[in-house]
Formats: sequence, C-alpha cells, structure tokens
Amino acid sequence: MPARPALQPGERVLVSTRAHGARLTRPFLVLLLTVFALSTAQRALELRWRPVAEPWTTVHAGVELTLLVAAGWVVLRSCLRPLLRWWRTRYVLTSRHLVLLRPGGARRTVSLPLHQLRRVSVERRRSPALGRRDGRVVADFGPLGGLRLEHAPEAQRLAGLIRRAAEDQWAPGGDAGRAGDPGTGGGAPGLPPTRVDRDAVVAPRPGPSVAPRRPWNRRAVHQEEE
Repeated sequence: MPARPALQPGERVLVSTRAHGARLTRPFLVLLLTVFALSTAQRALELRWRPVAEPWTTVHAGVELTLLVAAGWVVLRSCLRPLLRWWRTRYVLTSRHLVLLRPGGARRTVSLPLHQLRRVSVERRRSPALGRRDGRVVADFGPLGGLRLEHAPEAQRLAGLIRRAAEDQWAPGGDAGRAGDPGTGGGAPGLPPTRVDRDAVVAPRPGPSVAPRRPWNRRAVHQEEE
C-alpha cells in the first residue's frame, strides 16, 4: 500500500498520520488473556493428567498441540491482524482531499474532495479521556457520504486543519472559485448540513458525481474498519 495517495497537479500533502496507539488496547488485552489462559490450561493439564503409557501419552500430546494451535489462531486473528491493519492505515489530508488509506490498495482507498465538505466535528468519547487527545473525527461530504476517522490523534487540531483546508478551497482563487460560508463549518456555502448516521457502509472510493450505495436508504459513511 502506498504511503501517500496519488496527487493531482498542484496538490500537496498537509497531514499524514495514523490512528492513536490506543487503538491497540483491545488486541493487547486479548494477547495477555490468551497467554494467561494457555499457561493456565497447560499447567492444569500437567498437574491433573500425566499419562505414562500409550495411547494416552499420544492423546496428551495431541491435547497440548490443540491448545497451542487454538492460542496461535486467536493471536493471529485478534492481535496480529489488527496490528498490521493499524500500521498500514493512514489518515491523509491534502490541499484538495481527505483520504483514508487502507490495506488493499487503491480499491480500499477512500478519497473525498474538500470542496464538497459540509461539516466536520469531533464526537465525544464515552470513556474517560485520561489525558489523551485522540477522538473520532466525522467529516460530512453531503451527497458523497461521510468519512469517520477513529482514534484520530490530536482530533480537535485535525478537525481544524480539515476545516481550514476546505475553506481554502472555497476562498477566491481556490478550486471552488468563491469564499465559503463560515456558518457551515468549513464547507460548501448555502448547503444545509446532512446527518452522518452511526451505521456505516464501507465502500470503495466514490466518483465525484456518483453517490455510494445505500442498502437501507441511508447515506453512506466510509470509516476505518475495527
């Protein structure tokens, strides 16, 4: 996967980052619990059942192997895969687009034009912040859908940078050709804000004039997968 999206002539990267390390809390806890459960099961097996004759010694070895395979599968699926996904997923803000780069190449990349931005906000966290400044940044792109960036680092600052980049697109001399209305939160002037639902449809990059599919008659919200 490329470290940066394909840029148009004159376009430049303003921010390129990835989700906060807090995104790895769940995989880390799963790893600890898996190691603890495996060691406990192996210890109990040794203390309560230590056969010395066939075929029970073979059965004992098979049970130990099964425990190791099960633990390895859990670590691979619930720890290593989220770690690789976190490492290979990037949030990129350019002078013209807000981009979510995900594993899988261009088909998995979501790139939305800033001149279509209607509103950008940071959703409140349900758990205590504990000094962290990451958060969920939700950008509303009207008919193109929305982009939800989970655990975005310095969420308030990133939202402000997105807003200013969108305002530059609507400023005189920008690609949109005229100034934006400050009341829209850095988006297209004169357009009412549209609702970004919590339900998400992960879809490929939409075309500039093609709205994403809406299986249940809701606007699409592109988001990083858990």
